[in-house]
Amino acid sequence: MTNSYKKLNEIYDKLQAKQLRKEIKNTYEMVANEQKRQDFKDKMIPITRKYQEKYNLQTNKRQGHEYWNNETDAFKHAYGSAEMYLDMGNLGSILGDIGHELETKNNPQDEWNMDSWNNNQGREIGKEIKEQYGKDFYKLSTEKQQDIIAEKVYQRLKNGQLIKTPIDDRVYRGQPEGIVNEIKKHVDKGNLTGQAAQIENSIPFTAEEIGKMTTEEFLKNESEINRQLQEGLISPSGLGVKNYADFVNPETGSDKIYTREEIGSLSPDDFKKNEKEIFAQMNSPIGIPTEGELKNAASSGGGVVFVNGYTRSDGVEVKSYYRSSPSN
Repeated sequence: MTNSYKKLNEIYDKLQAKQLRKEIKNTYEMVANEQKRQDFKDKMIPITRKYQEKYNLQTNKRQGHEYWNNETDAFKHAYGSAEMYLDMGNLGSILGDIGHELETKNNPQDEWNMDSWNNNQGREIGKEIKEQYGKDFYKLSTEKQQDIIAEKVYQRLKNGQLIKTPIDDRVYRGQPEGIVNEIKKHVDKGNLTGQAAQIENSIPFTAEEIGKMTTEEFLKNESEINRQLQEGLISPSGLGVKNYADFVNPETGSDKIYTREEIGSLSPDDFKKNEKEIFAQMNSPIGIPTEGELKNAASSGGGVVFVNGYTRSDGVEVKSYYRSSPSN
């Protein structure tokens, strides 16, 4: 009996070693072969579309960004990570996920966090499937395998275990993604980045989209953004606050309030210099008001004060501007 157990253990060890070798081989091919990575991305497009339609997952209306920073984006990352786990093991999935994030140009920290969180959820699903089905999972048809993964991802999405928006407060602290992300933060320090691309149509930009643009992307769309600002088409996500009392810029702590007209008149260099402060105000409850709105607020107790231009002691000229005033 002892010899039988020993033989079974030897067979099991050989099978485990065979599976490990397969996972290592698949991992190497994914990391080293650009075409393999592209093939995986291409495969994910119809899979994502299939289950987005099946589960009626949220999408974006803007063309080219349908599966970006929403339910479908969360589903896509968790599903892809689970499939890589089942094909390449835990390490292979981690390396594949990190590689994807690093290859994604202009990938902001909040989106990296969202994707890393959902990738980890996918690995947990892959592990769960292995424990539940064992080697029988690989005997199933490809369609059945996909359905099993998709259903488990959807259940986590429905239960709130996935992150569906970059503004989610949850922070992913897993390793080694955390180490790579810390290195990336130092490399990208000082950059405001996003996936917004030049859009040659009249669909209004949102404050969130503009806030995620790189300086280069903003300059490409500057004329259209300025037009939309002037016409009042761009507004913050929150309620349209008309009282500006006690406003403090989240980025700088300044009480200065930028107007649409002022932003529109900034040179590219001046905009780049102040872009973090401008975007922080844009995404705050007050958004970017017009000069007319601030003038009305200043004359009707709306918590705004007009400051005349002046010359500082060091000779620097400061143009006139509006600032918030205390509420008491």
